[in-house]
Amino acid sequence: MKLTFILLFVSFMQVSASLYSQDARVSIQVKETLIEDVFQLIEQQTNYVFVYNHEQVSKVGKISAEFKDQCVAEVLDICLKGSGLRYELLENTIIIRQAGERVQSDKELKGRVIKGVVTDTKKGPIPGVTVLVKGTTLGVVTDVSGKYRLTLPKEQKDISLIFSFVGMKTQVIKLGEQDTLNVVLEEDIADLDEVVVRAYGTQNKREMISAISSVKAEDMKELPAASIASMLQGRLAGVNIIQQSGAPGSASVIAVRGFNSLLVDGASDGQPLWVVDGVPMHSFVSPVTGTNTLADLDPSMIESVEVLKDAAAASIYGSRAGNGVILVTTKKGKEGKAVFSANVSYTLAQLMEYPVQTGGRMERWLDLLMARNYRGNISDYSDFDVYKQHYPTSYEDVWNTNGAYDSFWGSGRESDVYLNYKLQDSLDPYYNSETNWYKYAFRTGKVLNANIQASGGSDKFQYMVGIGYYDEKGIMVNSGYSRANLISNLTAQLTKKIKLDTRIYLSYVDRTMNKAVKNVMDKSRYEKMSVDPKSQPTYIAGTKELEEEMLQRVHDLRDRTDDYRAMVSVFGRYEILKGLSFSASAGIDFSQGNKNLFTPSTMDEKYHENKSEGAISRTIALSTDELLEYDLTIKEKHKFNVLLGLNITKDQYFYIGGYGKNGASDNVYYYDPGKAPSIVDHGKNGNEQWVSTTTYSSDFSEKIMVSYFGRLGYNFKQRYLFETTFRRDGSSTFGEGNRWANFPSVAVGWAFSEEPFMKWANWLNWGKLRASYGTSGQIFTDAYLAHGLMQVSKNGFNGNAAVSTNTPISPNLTWEKTEQYDIGLDMDMFNYRLNFKLDYYYKYTSGLIYNIGLPSAGQMYPFPRRTENCMEISNEGIELELTGDILRESKVSWRTKFNIARNWNRLEKTNNNKDLADHIIGRPVNGIYVYASDGFYESEDEIPRYYTANGAEVFMGGVATDRGISGYVGYYNLKDLNGDNQIWTDDKYFAGSALPLAHGGWVHELKWKGFELNLLFVYTLGRKILNGRIMSLNSPGPKMFDYRKYRFWTAPGCDANLPRIGTSVDYLFDSNIEKVNSMSLKQITLGYDLPKVIAAKIGFKGVRFFATGENLFYWSNYSGENPEVINVYTGLDQGGEYPLPRKWTLGLTLNF
Repeated sequence: MKLTFILLFVSFMQVSASLYSQDARVSIQVKETLIEDVFQLIEQQTNYVFVYNHEQVSKVGKISAEFKDQCVAEVLDICLKGSGLRYELLENTIIIRQAGERVQSDKELKGRVIKGVVTDTKKGPIPGVTVLVKGTTLGVVTDVSGKYRLTLPKEQKDISLIFSFVGMKTQVIKLGEQDTLNVVLEEDIADLDEVVVRAYGTQNKREMISAISSVKAEDMKELPAASIASMLQGRLAGVNIIQQSGAPGSASVIAVRGFNSLLVDGASDGQPLWVVDGVPMHSFVSPVTGTNTLADLDPSMIESVEVLKDAAAASIYGSRAGNGVILVTTKKGKEGKAVFSANVSYTLAQLMEYPVQTGGRMERWLDLLMARNYRGNISDYSDFDVYKQHYPTSYEDVWNTNGAYDSFWGSGRESDVYLNYKLQDSLDPYYNSETNWYKYAFRTGKVLNANIQASGGSDKFQYMVGIGYYDEKGIMVNSGYSRANLISNLTAQLTKKIKLDTRIYLSYVDRTMNKAVKNVMDKSRYEKMSVDPKSQPTYIAGTKELEEEMLQRVHDLRDRTDDYRAMVSVFGRYEILKGLSFSASAGIDFSQGNKNLFTPSTMDEKYHENKSEGAISRTIALSTDELLEYDLTIKEKHKFNVLLGLNITKDQYFYIGGYGKNGASDNVYYYDPGKAPSIVDHGKNGNEQWVSTTTYSSDFSEKIMVSYFGRLGYNFKQRYLFETTFRRDGSSTFGEGNRWANFPSVAVGWAFSEEPFMKWANWLNWGKLRASYGTSGQIFTDAYLAHGLMQVSKNGFNGNAAVSTNTPISPNLTWEKTEQYDIGLDMDMFNYRLNFKLDYYYKYTSGLIYNIGLPSAGQMYPFPRRTENCMEISNEGIELELTGDILRESKVSWRTKFNIARNWNRLEKTNNNKDLADHIIGRPVNGIYVYASDGFYESEDEIPRYYTANGAEVFMGGVATDRGISGYVGYYNLKDLNGDNQIWTDDKYFAGSALPLAHGGWVHELKWKGFELNLLFVYTLGRKILNGRIMSLNSPGPKMFDYRKYRFWTAPGCDANLPRIGTSVDYLFDSNIEKVNSMSLKQITLGYDLPKVIAAKIGFKGVRFFATGENLFYWSNYSGENPEVINVYTGLDQGGEYPLPRKWTLGLTLNF
C-alpha cells in the first residue's frame, strides 16, 4: 500500500510538472533584442532551460515585440517565425534546431562510439557530468559509476568534447583516433586560491596557517548601518560583538576570543586594534562627544574585513595586539572603463515594544494591597511573636517610631501623608489613566543613506572615488546622528619598478544625544501622567514635579556635538630585483570632537540657573613603516617569504573644556563670562558663598613607540608550511628599565589532504592542520601612568604657586603580555559543498595592571593607592565554523554559514593571591556575586539579632550596619555562608558569569532567478543576568512592570517569590539571577536584480532593488527587555538603556 502511494505521488508530481511547463506563461517586452537574450528572459520567468547551437541561433535577426501573459509556445512561434528554426519541448528543456533536423538514435547514427570514465584527482568516479559535443546539442550524462557512452555523427570531423560539472573545472578535449577517453576533472578551488589580507601584506588562502576570519563587501551590502562593527555581528566565529545601545552613533563592545582586560583607568580598554589600509586607527568612544569613532567609517566604502585572532597572525603588531587585530581594506580602483555605482535607501525605525507599565487602576490596587498588608501587620501581628515591630499610628507618631519617614504616613507632617489620601480618592484622574511615558519620549526614527562611487583606470593608473551621506533620526526624541564622508584611493604605476598608492578618507559627523535620556528612561518607570501635558499643568499625585517638566528633559536640552576625521596615507613600492622590493608608507589619523551642551534654567529644580558647557578634544596619530620583502620560489616546490620592517608611531591628545552658569537667557546657548553675574553657591551644608561662575580645564599627552619586526615564511608544495614572526617594541609610556619588550610567534601547517596516502578519501577535497604559539601585548592608554603627574596650586608658600605630586610614580610598571596557543583544523568536503573549521586556543595574560589600596599613615602613604602589574587572566576556548552549499546545481542556490564559540574566562592571580571583593581567583572576571536566600523570614525568631551591653534585644532591621545585614518578617531569609553569625559581604557567593556559555551566528543565502534572500540570526546561550529592576518592585508607586506576574509575601506560609510589598529591597540576591538564552533575527534582506537586458534598455549595467529588516524579532527567556543591551561586564540590568530599534529599509542600487 505504501509503495503504491509513493508511486502515485511521484507520478502526480511528474504530471503536475509537465502541466506546469505546458501552461507556463511569460510577460516580455523587447526592442531590437537578440533571440538569445529572449531565451534568457524566458528562463528567468519559467523553469525552462534552452539548448541550442549558437551559430544557428546567431543568424536570427533582432526582435521587437511585446508579450503579456502569453504561453511560452506562443512566444517562440512568433520569435522563430521565418528563421528556419523550430523548437521542441522535452519536460523542462527546450531544444532549438534547424527545421527538419531531429535527434537521431544510436541505431540511426551508426557512427563512432566513444566511451570512458570521468573521475576526480583522487580517482573517484563523478556521476552527473555533462559530456557534450562542442557546437551541437548532442550529449550524455555520466552514470553513478562515472561512466559515459556517446555515439558520434559519422560524417562529423574535428570533434571536441566538453566535460562540465558544478564545482569542477570545465575541460574541452579534442578527440583523436581513440575510442576510449577517460577524463580527470580538477576541483575548481577558487575559494582556496583567494587572497586574504594579513598584517603587512596578503597571502594565498592555501598557505595560510593562522586563525583569520574574513568578511567581504558582498556579505555587508544593503545594510544602512552607521558603524561597521554592527555589520560584523554574528558573522565571525570567536568574535563577540554586543550592541549595548540603540542610540545613533553609539559604540559596540567587541571581544576577540574572550575578555582580556580588567578595565582599569589608564590601562587597556580591552578593545582590538583597528588597522585601516595599513594605518592603525584610534578606535574609542570620544571623551567629549560620546561618539564611537568607528562610526566615522562608511561601511559602503569597505572591500573586506579580516580579524586576526591567534598570536601567529597578530603578534607582528606586538604590544597592541593583545585583544586581537581587525584589518579594514577600503575599495580600490580596477583597470577598465569607468564604473559608477549609486546606492540610496530609506529606513523607518520603531521601538521594538513598549514596556508594560503599572499605573492607574493597577497602581491603586497595588497601593491598597500595600496598605492592607501594612495595617494588617499592625492589627494582627503587633501583639504576637510573629513580628513585634511597632508601626506608627499617626503622622505625629512617625518621629517617635521610624525616624523621619514612614512608607504610609510620609515624613511626619500632616501635609505629607503619603498613601492615605491617595487610597481614599477614587475620583483622582491619576487613577483612571494609563499614560505610557515611552510614547511621549519615543518616535518613529528615520534613516537616509546615500552614496555614489566611481572606479576605473588603465594599466598605469587606477582610481576609486566615493562620497556618502548618512542621516539618522533616533527613535528617542532629540537624538540623531549624521555623517558625510569622502574617500579617494589612487594607484599609479609610475615606472616598471615604482608604484605609488594614496588613500584619503574624510568624514564629518554631527550627533545629537540627549543627556536626559537615561533620566527619562528611569523616570518612566516611576511616574505617570494624569492629563496630556499640552493641555494644562498639573502635579503628579504624590510627587513634587510638574509632569510636563519630564518631557522638557527630552525636548529642551540642547546637546550638540560634531566630529571631524581625516585619515591619509601614502604608500610607495620599489622593485629592486625580481622578488625583492622595498616599500615605505606614512599615515596620519586626525580627529577632533567639539561639544556644546546647554541646560536651560527650567531644568534646575533648586536654583533655576542655566548652564553652558563646551569642550574640544583632538587626537593625532602619526605612523611610518619601512618594509623590505623578498619572495623566492625554487622549482615550483619551495617557496620563501622574508619581511623586515621598521615602524614609528606618535600619538598626541589635546583637551580643553569648561562651563559657565547663570547666563543671561535660556535663548542664548553660549556663555560670555564677562557679562554673567557671580552666583551664590549654597554648598552641601547650605552655607552661602560667592564663587566664580566659570570653570576651565585642559590636558595634553604624547607618547611615542618605535618597533622593529620581521617575518619568515616557507612552504613545500603548499603541503608543509612554516612561519615565524618577531617584533620588538619600545614605548615612552614606561620607565627607564622597562621600555622594550619582545613579541615572537611561530606557526606550522600540514595540508594532509595532499599526501599520497589520503587518495582513498574521495569525500575530502582539502584538509589542513595548523598549530601556533606566540605572544602579544597591551599598552596603556594613559601616557604617564608610569611616570606620575604633577599639579600646580595657587595656594603655595607666601602666595606663590606651588607644584606637588598628583599621582604617584610607578617606574616598575611594565608590559601586559599575552601568551597564546592555537590548534586548528580546516577541511573542504563533498566536492567543496561543506567547509569545516575548528579551533582550540588558550590565552594567558600576565602583568595586568590594577590599583592596589594603600593604608593611611600620615605622610608615609600620601596616595590612597598605587598601580601594579599584579593580575593574571586566562581565556580558553573552542570555535566551530561550518559553511555549506545545500543547493548549488539548480536554479535555486542555498548557502548557509553557522558559527559557535565557547570561552572559559578565569582570574588566575591577584597581587597577594587572595580573593578580592569582586574578583575571585578561579572565577570569571565578569562574575556576579550575590547573597544567598532561602525563602522569607516567616517569624521574628528567624531574624538575626544582637544584644546591647544592657542586655536589650535589637533587631538589625534590614539595613546595613557594622554588624551586618538583616531583615524583617516577609523579607528574604539570608544564608550565613561563612558561619560568622552575621550577614555581610563575605557571605556573597559566585552565582555565574555575565559572559555567555556560547555565542555565534547563523547566515542563510538563497538565490533564485535574480532574487536573493539573506537572513542573519545571532544567539547567546547560558548568560547570567542580574535583574536589578526587581529591586524596586516592592516600593510604592508605578513601575515598568506587570505586577500580575509576581507573588508578594503576605502571610506566613504563603506562596511568594518576592518579599512583602511596601518594603525596600536594597541588596542583590540570588533570586534575582536569571540564566538567559536568546536569539534574534538580526537582519533579513530581500534583493532583486533586474535582468541585464532590461537594465541595459534603461541605460544601466545593473539595477537592484532591496528591502531589509533589522532587529525584527528576538526570542528570550529573560523576564525583562531585550537582554542584548544589558552590560556585558557586570550583567546588571538597572534599566535606562537606549533600546535597540526595529528597522525596515527600502533601497535601490544602480550600476552604470
